[in-house]
Amino acid sequence: MRILAIDDDPVFLELLAGMLKMIGYAQVTTMPSGEEALHELDYSGTLYDCILSDMQMPDMDGAAVTSAIRSRTAYRQTPILMITAMSGKNAVDEAFAAGATDYITKPLDIIELRARIGMVDRLLAERRRLAEFARLVGQRAAATEIKAEFDTPILIPGFDRGIEFLAMENYLLTLGVKRMYSTSAFAIHVKNAGIIFNKASGATYVQMLGDVGAQIVDALKTEEVMIAYAGSGTFVCMTERDLGQSPDDLEILINIGLMDFETIYASDRLPVPQVRVGEPARSAFLSPTKPTRILERAIQSATTPPEKRTKNGQLVA
Repeated sequence: MRILAIDDDPVFLELLAGMLKMIGYAQVTTMPSGEEALHELDYSGTLYDCILSDMQMPDMDGAAVTSAIRSRTAYRQTPILMITAMSGKNAVDEAFAAGATDYITKPLDIIELRARIGMVDRLLAERRRLAEFARLVGQRAAATEIKAEFDTPILIPGFDRGIEFLAMENYLLTLGVKRMYSTSAFAIHVKNAGIIFNKASGATYVQMLGDVGAQIVDALKTEEVMIAYAGSGTFVCMTERDLGQSPDDLEILINIGLMDFETIYASDRLPVPQVRVGEPARSAFLSPTKPTRILERAIQSATTPPEKRTKNGQLVA
């Protein structure tokens, strides 16, 4: 793995490079500032697999560096890990909003570093398997059949508002139990995703997910929602504000929008995707549990028909 590390502290950079070498990653390039790192990305001819960046740096902070990296086509999906002494919720929110994949606090622990970089390794391996999807995603009638896994979370090609499900989980884990009481999650499940998956090519199935993702964005009408695809035809949305519309209203809006694709799906002999929107889930102050539990409960609500849900309205994790 080719790693680019950015920090204005030369002592920490040396320490970080040494720790990475100890856990098996020796191809590390270090840069003392965001500007020099961007110059390296643009002109060195090296395509980096992973980027580690400090959050607090003079002239250009980590969030600005991350946004600038994400603006480069070659690095729109590259794992970016923030390594910083800042642990406040605002800093965490800013990092993930800019496009960070993960967030590690200083002082650095080699066991934690190994676990986080190992996660990146597994993520890159999965992306290599899905690379063919990106090449054929626009070809609904692709002659080449692509192997797809129904229950695997993926970053949908062309769906710019989507983040990786792993990044969403990392965000919640970074916040921790005490700082996530204002955060709620709800899921949107494609009820006939299994039917479409079994009838369509892999590329066509991923294109369907892109269609649904676009309609979710249109219906939400806000930028203040994180959206990730969790696999099995289910999207998860996370927010800290009231959306101003009920799950039923949101469900109707999305399904009406999807009906515009009826002719296209009919030409492929496929049903139009239809969604179910679940009730929002949030963490209970008096009975805290692991932060990612709200994602599990949100998915459970959306994948369970209304008549089989509990009668208490909102699900509490």
